[in-house]
Amino acid sequence: MMFKGEYARFWWAVAVLSLFAAYSSQKLVRSHFRSDADEPRYEFKRVIPSCRGSIFAASGSGGPLVMSIPCWEYRLDPVALTNAVVRPRGEKLPRTREAICRTIASLLSLDYGKVLKMSENTSNRFQFLAQSTDTAAHDILDNRRLVAGVAILDRQIRQYFNNRGLCHVIGAINKEGVGSAGIELRYDRDLSGVPGYVRGYRDARGAEMRDREIERVEPKKGADIYLTIDSHLQYEAETALADGLRQYEAASGWCVILDARTADVLAMASLPNYHPLMFGRASEDAKLNRVTSITYEPGSVMKVITACAGLESGLVGPDSLYSTRRDDDRYYRLPGDGSHVWEPRMTVRDAIVHSSNIVIGKLGFDLGPEQLWGFMKEFGFGAKTGVEIPGEEAGILPFWKRWDKVKWSRAPIGQGVSVTAMQLASAYQAIANDGVRMKPHVVSKVVYSDGREPRVSHREIAARPISPATSRKVREMMLGVASASGTARRAAIKGYSVAGKTGTAQKVVNGRYSDSLYRATFCGIVPSGVVMRSESDADPAPARIVVLVTLDFEKRTKFHQGGNSAAPIFRRIAKAALRYLEVEPDRPDELMDVDVGDEDEIDKIMDERASRLDG
Repeated sequence: MMFKGEYARFWWAVAVLSLFAAYSSQKLVRSHFRSDADEPRYEFKRVIPSCRGSIFAASGSGGPLVMSIPCWEYRLDPVALTNAVVRPRGEKLPRTREAICRTIASLLSLDYGKVLKMSENTSNRFQFLAQSTDTAAHDILDNRRLVAGVAILDRQIRQYFNNRGLCHVIGAINKEGVGSAGIELRYDRDLSGVPGYVRGYRDARGAEMRDREIERVEPKKGADIYLTIDSHLQYEAETALADGLRQYEAASGWCVILDARTADVLAMASLPNYHPLMFGRASEDAKLNRVTSITYEPGSVMKVITACAGLESGLVGPDSLYSTRRDDDRYYRLPGDGSHVWEPRMTVRDAIVHSSNIVIGKLGFDLGPEQLWGFMKEFGFGAKTGVEIPGEEAGILPFWKRWDKVKWSRAPIGQGVSVTAMQLASAYQAIANDGVRMKPHVVSKVVYSDGREPRVSHREIAARPISPATSRKVREMMLGVASASGTARRAAIKGYSVAGKTGTAQKVVNGRYSDSLYRATFCGIVPSGVVMRSESDADPAPARIVVLVTLDFEKRTKFHQGGNSAAPIFRRIAKAALRYLEVEPDRPDELMDVDVGDEDEIDKIMDERASRLDG
């Protein structure tokens, strides 16, 4: 039984709810059938993304290495598609879900059945459909009288025309278009440009009314980056390194070519590598740029730096003699020379050619840790070179006061210190450039789209560790390394003098030097810059390039020595570079000899030697 007050409250609530329902209903009906449905209903402001700048090789004539193409990204919203009424002008009945899905699939070259299935999954909104640059398709998909449930986003397709080539220099971007590695990261702000925007009105259906814009500010395209890298030399370096890894059974490898005068990076390769478009899925090992971001004990390539220190300080000359005895009471725990049997006395020159640990260890001991450390510091070890590649390591060069007496003779032969390949190549560039070490560069200029003067990478002198006279003497000493009596016979290039040095560094495993795992290195200057083309020349032919090659072995192999593996890869890269750069031979008399098979004979000799070592 309902009392009088309760009866009144009941019907009062019913009345209020009925009035609210009636008001809501008429608002919904009028929103669909109003005569002014195409009139502006509200303002909007939309950001217009800028086009990311391109990356070019040194000349820029071969087209960009990387560029962005504006496109549209289409996503399907099943909820919006379900709720929308799509009625083209002149038609009485609205379009069905099936018809809309068929239009979407046709315009984006998708499977109709897949699109229809996506449209039925209302629990998953904004499902990715495709990216497209087709303007005609965009105009239809953006027309709410023909299609509904498609969200359109302004995007860019970043195209890497070299695929995996030069990936560690160029780098990659993430899904948001932000630089994640390499030049893409280092110059992200320059490449990104400045976005624009548009303000205007939307109609009742939410579509922008393009004829009713209030304000439009066009975006500014990102700057273009020009590298010092030469595409041809890069290809030669990558191909030779990849072939060398397979031939010599190495796990990884890296190489770099520097201009001997300017320190411009002409090529830089690191394997394994990755495709920039798959950067997020690549392994950390593949992402690693081994030229700048891995540090390792250099081994015997550091002996040249010790020789430079000895000559520059006046302590020794190229023909100064040292005893080859290891059990010398004047020195503390000298390194050994393995099974090598030397003459009782050896010059510093021959110690470089034959890579004697004992003699160079004694020279380093005589220099003393303070003086040797100072020269190593001047050559750039223990500090980043400043090359424009993110993630560069500084290496490890402990302060000389922390050296124990063992390191006095180990650091001179490349043990107990850690360097990067870029540091090594930079040090050899100083030797090639009469003692002037230049700051390495991989970017030559940054050109902006608004007419501003391009920002050029000015060539900077980093240090002058040695005099021109010392530089020439050391290069003369290094000539014997790539000869029949040296440790890198397979680095010799007919017609050209090569001033180089091998390095076979034992890897550290569980805190101890391994007897079976090595890193093999060869670094060479070609032409050497100390050989006259003819007797009538006033000056030697200038040094042109510095090439460093390192192979990293994860298993025992007969090719672990620098002269067996890194040296022939160096020869292949250097020969291609000299030919491409049109560098005249500084030993033209060698080209007159009819001995086509000499290099093959050297390879045969070295292979036989490697077989004996393996046995």
